[in-house]
Amino acid sequence: MGGPMRKWERILILEPSQVLQRRLAAGLEQLGQTPVCFQRASALLRYLQREPGPAVVVADCFVPDMDLFSFLKRYTELEGPHPETRLILTCTETYPPPELRPQILSNGADYYMIKPYTAQTLLESIRHLYSSPVPAHIPGVHPAIVDFLRGLGLPLEHVSFWYIASAIQLEMNAGVSVPLKSLYIELGQMYGVSPQGVESGLRRMGKMLTRMGVFEKAPSPKQLIAALVSAFVRERSESRDDAYALEP
Repeated sequence: MGGPMRKWERILILEPSQVLQRRLAAGLEQLGQTPVCFQRASALLRYLQREPGPAVVVADCFVPDMDLFSFLKRYTELEGPHPETRLILTCTETYPPPELRPQILSNGADYYMIKPYTAQTLLESIRHLYSSPVPAHIPGVHPAIVDFLRGLGLPLEHVSFWYIASAIQLEMNAGVSVPLKSLYIELGQMYGVSPQGVESGLRRMGKMLTRMGVFEKAPSPKQLIAALVSAFVRERSESRDDAYALEP
């Protein structure tokens, strides 16, 4: 009871359906969490204005009183100074369509979940979003890649560091750009997470590098990987280090 408060102690739920809202709230309460629930985006945004982060916001993509991307814009304006706050968007199989989902993640969301889902699944996703320990099993990554990423200032202890490191390793081994979907699947299998989890982790690292001044604006995962692979190859070339081998 007297221990330190977890970063995501406040769970804010934006769900237009009262039935689903009550069901999710009841499930979370059984698991020891007491969410704050809203049916309208405007009410949630007013709450965030009064009570700024940290928190985790779980919002349905169908926002009844606001366009989805208008909501994302206002959310990022409020929560921009609080990067520890996470936004999970929940959606159906058909809405928003697959081609819009990368835009959702580029405009402020950290993750999206497909309905239906349980309170337990939601908590597991939240823990994944806030987790930072090195995974129990790290697939082989060449030490030169690790040193390169550490030199950029990325935290070695964060699991997303290893997603990027392995992505660079895979592209160096292949000698060509690996299709993004294939990369998500392969990295997900390596680290035991979903492809969406890999994508979310790469986007968080992109945002971190942007805050550090490496990028002018947050890159997409494809832009992030391409830029880092190019920078790594250039660094090795300039150092005239011929010791780099494709196998670590």
